[in-house]
Amino acid sequence: MLSRVAENLYWLGRYLERTENIARMAHVEHEVSLEGGQEIWHSLVSTTASNELFWEALVESPELTHSEFLLFSALNPGSLRSTFGHARELARGLREHISREVWMEINALYLFLGDRKQYLASDLHDLCTETLRRTQTILGLYDNTVLRDEGREWFRCGMYLERADMTSRIVDAKYHILLPRGDQVGGPFDRFQWVAVLRSASAQEAYRLLGHSEVDGAQVADLLLFSREFPRSLAFCVQALERHYQQATAQTPKRRRAAGERGIALLNLDLGALDMDQVLEEGLHEFIDRFQGRLIEVDRSITEDIFRAEPGRAAPARLVEG
Repeated sequence: MLSRVAENLYWLGRYLERTENIARMAHVEHEVSLEGGQEIWHSLVSTTASNELFWEALVESPELTHSEFLLFSALNPGSLRSTFGHARELARGLREHISREVWMEINALYLFLGDRKQYLASDLHDLCTETLRRTQTILGLYDNTVLRDEGREWFRCGMYLERADMTSRIVDAKYHILLPRGDQVGGPFDRFQWVAVLRSASAQEAYRLLGHSEVDGAQVADLLLFSREFPRSLAFCVQALERHYQQATAQTPKRRRAAGERGIALLNLDLGALDMDQVLEEGLHEFIDRFQGRLIEVDRSITEDIFRAEPGRAAPARLVEG
């Protein structure tokens, strides 16, 4: 497969997963604000690493709200509408590598978002639920209507890397940005926020099935970080990323795939060797910060050594933190 096609499929997976995550988190925030009167839109902007962009956008558009910036604004290249626009552009160039059903559903969602000429707060519920439903449909259609070949494996690599990154950001936003004062930790508002975290990761039912009767921050974080059974946990995503990367690079020269393979394998092993007590002792925010840094290094290795490698040139040696 051409490296350009592989890279575009990888990013198609990332952008579709990112769109689904933004829609789900925004939907949860909308419901949380209605149920409890608490608004955490600023934390969602932080979750998508867009704080600086938001303040820059305010200079040009002083009336811009966090929710409009996150979902609709053209001033935010990472907004829901902008992100899905990137996905659609990639899909248009990948018509030979995706099914007709996938393309039709992508185009339908693109038209649905494009029909909204301006952001209306009253439309937020319908916007999020419809985007969430349609992106989940696209992901399901892709997995069930394309060949299980190298292209599909790169798509899944992008999807799982993006999911791991977003789950880590969801947990970090609660712990680092929304952390209540000492006398409120463990209180009603603290538990309310952790419930929102579970819902943002579609993990509320899974948490209950594990037998937890009360919402406890450490137990929630343990599920989202270390569960090998929950599909959105860091451990599950990294394990899946390792599997799909091995399949995607089965025909790739060893010197090209080695850095990415090593980085993913070490990350998987490190997650398997840790538990929640160790993470809390060293600091949850510090752990997540290192985790995100290592995902960035994996992405860099994939991009430089495989997608954009120059023919006949050996891949540079890299030291990956263990």
